[in-house]
Amino acid sequence: FIGMAADRWGKKPLLVLCQVMVSLSYLACALSVALRPTIIPYLILVASPFRGGTAPLTNTMVADFSPQERLPHSFSLLYLGTNIGVALGPMVASLLFARSLLLLFAISAVLLSLSTLLLLVTVPDKRVQQPSKENRQAKVHIPPILWLFFFFIALYALTYGQNSFTLPLQFNSLYGEVLGTGRYATLMMVNAVVVLVCTTLLTAWTHRLGQLVSMAVALFLYVAGYSIYAFCSSFSLFLAATCIWTLGEILMATNSNVFLNAYANERIRSQCNAWMHVFSSLGHSLAPTLGGVVLLATGYRQLWLLACGICFLLGCGYIALNKYLKS
Repeated sequence: FIGMAADRWGKKPLLVLCQVMVSLSYLACALSVALRPTIIPYLILVASPFRGGTAPLTNTMVADFSPQERLPHSFSLLYLGTNIGVALGPMVASLLFARSLLLLFAISAVLLSLSTLLLLVTVPDKRVQQPSKENRQAKVHIPPILWLFFFFIALYALTYGQNSFTLPLQFNSLYGEVLGTGRYATLMMVNAVVVLVCTTLLTAWTHRLGQLVSMAVALFLYVAGYSIYAFCSSFSLFLAATCIWTLGEILMATNSNVFLNAYANERIRSQCNAWMHVFSSLGHSLAPTLGGVVLLATGYRQLWLLACGICFLLGCGYIALNKYLKS
């Protein structure tokens, strides 16, 4: 719904609305800490659709304001900035959670309000140029190539989701609950560091490959990393495998957005970004269920090998798609 509304009425007003609603929700949570803490989960739930709507709108606005040849650099910067927040956010939140829930929600509301104010002041409202009467009557549809791409994204999210579901369980099984939790946290810190250090360099090095070939390389990196997960028990090998698939994560995150916004018609670009977000969320939501079923039936090795197989097939699919588009 947000994607269709943004394509009709503009991205900036909808993004401002979404951020204001989330900010108000956090402010209400801060007030509820002392007055009625039992309603906090419901306030967070009410804000969830608006929070989810910010991602596709942000991606669309980045594409709208970036020249076609600069899209990879723009999305790599967006990805880098997002990961800086993802790296710092849990650390600050854990400190505030232990000391004051009121401050946790209040500071979140203030920071989000400041970012909304910056959005209002510094970013112009760029509207899609109105088409001619004949073109306006012709309805624009999402091309089949993008629906296939969305399906690929869902499968990728299904395998990527095992990093946050299967990996912690595997670490608890190998090292025990206390040591396993600490080592998993270290692994995720390494993931964040690799993202921060390598995003700009990797984007520059792979720019000439094109988006689909870069995504195929990314999936083969996942195959290499997950293969190590399937057979190793040494923590140093887990660290090496994490560095390998994190390079694939960088390539997927930046190039998938570039490919989508390059092929999406400008009149329905927000809808396309929203659909990609929906399919990605679908894959992430199914990952724990399907991963749990496979673990109950087999084990960690078989699950990682299954993930390797899916990633390999996806990599081959991206190569085939690239050849089809060039033919």
